Amino acid sequence: MNEDFNEVRPQVSAKSLDDELINSILPSYHMFQSTISKRLVPNDENYKVDPPRYEMSPLNSGAVTPVASAATMSPLAMFDLSEFPFPNPNPNLNPEDDSEDFTQNSAQLFEKTILANVHKLDNLMDTSNSMASHLDVEITFTDSVCQKGVKPNIIDVSNREYRQEEYLHGYVTMTNRFTEPIPFDIVYVIFEGSLVVVQSSNGPKDHTHPPTVFKFLNMPDLFASWTYANIDRLATDEGNPHDWCVGEKDPYDDTVLSIDAKRLFQPGVTYKRFFSFRIPDRLLDDNCDVHNLDGHCTMLPTLGNPVSITSSRRFHDFTEKKIKDFSFMDTFISYSVSTKIIGKASQYNHKVPKDKFVLTKEVSVPIRVLPFTIQPEYPDYWAKKVLASFKALKDTVEQKIDEGTLVLLSKNSGSVLSLTSMVSQLSPLTSRGLTSEKLRHLYNVPSTSSKNNKSEELPLYQNLTSYRKQKLTGFSKVLGVFSLSTPKIKYSFPYIPPLQYRNPLQRYNTQLEIPIDISYSYEYEGDNQTPPEPKSVSCELIVMTARSKKHLIPLEFNHDMCFLDYVVDDFATKKTGEDYPNFDSIVIKPYHDYLHRLTSIMKRVGFNDDAFRVETQLFKDIKSLATLQTKHINLAIEDVRIESSSDSSMGYYKNLAAIPWSETQATTNANCKIFTKKVKLHLDLDTCHLKGTTPLAGKSAFDTICLVPDFQTCLLVRLYYVRITVKHKNGASQVVHVPVTIE
Repeated sequence: MNEDFNEVRPQVSAKSLDDELINSILPSYHMFQSTISKRLVPNDENYKVDPPRYEMSPLNSGAVTPVASAATMSPLAMFDLSEFPFPNPNPNLNPEDDSEDFTQNSAQLFEKTILANVHKLDNLMDTSNSMASHLDVEITFTDSVCQKGVKPNIIDVSNREYRQEEYLHGYVTMTNRFTEPIPFDIVYVIFEGSLVVVQSSNGPKDHTHPPTVFKFLNMPDLFASWTYANIDRLATDEGNPHDWCVGEKDPYDDTVLSIDAKRLFQPGVTYKRFFSFRIPDRLLDDNCDVHNLDGHCTMLPTLGNPVSITSSRRFHDFTEKKIKDFSFMDTFISYSVSTKIIGKASQYNHKVPKDKFVLTKEVSVPIRVLPFTIQPEYPDYWAKKVLASFKALKDTVEQKIDEGTLVLLSKNSGSVLSLTSMVSQLSPLTSRGLTSEKLRHLYNVPSTSSKNNKSEELPLYQNLTSYRKQKLTGFSKVLGVFSLSTPKIKYSFPYIPPLQYRNPLQRYNTQLEIPIDISYSYEYEGDNQTPPEPKSVSCELIVMTARSKKHLIPLEFNHDMCFLDYVVDDFATKKTGEDYPNFDSIVIKPYHDYLHRLTSIMKRVGFNDDAFRVETQLFKDIKSLATLQTKHINLAIEDVRIESSSDSSMGYYKNLAAIPWSETQATTNANCKIFTKKVKLHLDLDTCHLKGTTPLAGKSAFDTICLVPDFQTCLLVRLYYVRITVKHKNGASQVVHVPVTIE
């Protein structure tokens, strides 16, 4: 075989080519001040006047100081030339103080910038403003980096999903169809991500009930946005940063590539700005700067049905674009590439009491982002840390309530309020701690007789239920104990895109295999019992979404806060799956009680009494958890196959009753007889559907629903778990839950 190995080259991906071609931009201080940190209060700069021109003395001259030409003096000339090129627009402010403030509290400063508050600006598109209506803006996407003079390959981004490290390339065109120049102050071309909770049915611009807007991603393209400098966008560019390139055009379509320093869109001129964005791996740490939670800084999936938060127009119903992902109706997570043109109200003859910035024009193209799920590197350590944080906050709150109680006791010595009783009410036993005591009273038999050879310390999800016979007058005495258990394992299955985004050739594994043990035990008293047969088994996928409308969630959550791992109940109570402890009863209800008690103590002590103070952040944390809202969606799984894993009865069965019992001997009590069925449940999540509805024959469940990867952020949480319900012929019902993650 004769090959020329010198011609062999490694395959280079399009992503690596983009990395090599696109230049990295480190913004200067002035560039940063004119874009990202632009303040909400406008200054008095006049951009219609030409900037100063400078002439350098000959090299052999002793004078080397730049001299401004008097004929072209601009507002910048009012500053001392020693300040150039970074003039302080407010002579009463010290730039060093401003820099120090930014270093000390950059997060708070960002909240006061235009970039963080665009949705609060008056929108001229909601008025009949002639300048705004005659300014046309379009965003076009391409499959590769845009270059001057090269024909772009235009793509449609509305029919695909993006993941971390993928690029978004394209260009923005801005055309002035007005008879006069249209001024502006800022042009943003930005890739942004927002979590929005709309507080009113009147829309997001209802000032009496403004929406909660959490902007977790702000990535302005400093080349496409208007800045003070000519930036080398590509690694191959060798431009002069001080050259505005006035009149430079793209020979492909004759569009103007630069906007001059006067910040004017000239009549009849189409301006073009190229952009490139790379979707980040994760969010910046300052997204959770209050609580510093790593889990709140991961990339979030697109969720819900977004609406414009900058327009006061009524909601538009885009039924054909809606995706059933079980979000709250008024809550959404969205990504978009946007162009925002902003100017002063006085520039557009917009009548306001005091001049301010207004949104002249905005065009946004939604981008559907479904990131890869980043699992903790050490899951066991992470789970312990989450539970430790949960307990630490609980202990802190209870300690604060105890302090308030002592203050009340000291103020009112005749009070009957007991600190001991208060502590006992606030510190209930855990489910596992209750087990032995409840078994003893519930079954009225020695506690050891209700246990088989499995230690309760094994990692199991388990449900113990007494067995009684129904009579006309009520229930019989406890005859035995049912046990339903499954290993404490987290299951996972892949994210499946909605039909319009799915590759028809891609196949997804939607099968879950969950082992369960069904046991019946009784204490032998001379008469043998025939173990009662289980009647049926059913499975549901629970979609749990929790949100806070205002206050930031102070914790990370895991499945231990969605259900208990060990449950003991009595058949006489006839519990259903909904009656078992869930996120609402484990997290929300206790903190709702804490909030009520703490508020009551604060009112009785007095809000201005220094004897008892509650830290502001602690109170917000309590209120956040106390006012969380949840949405539980139960998806019934139609296809559940039963396989016996016992050596004597291996194979598939139509129902649990057909599987024979296997008798085992208890090691702790010779009089205790135990019968067990070891079963594997094979679940096909492709057959899940909303309870109460009939699944469509031959259709995948994921043709109509979308289960996004589970995630957590400061205002919204999504978790999944499977509920397994075994019903017995006497009417008893047992439930265990197992965690599920979608990746």
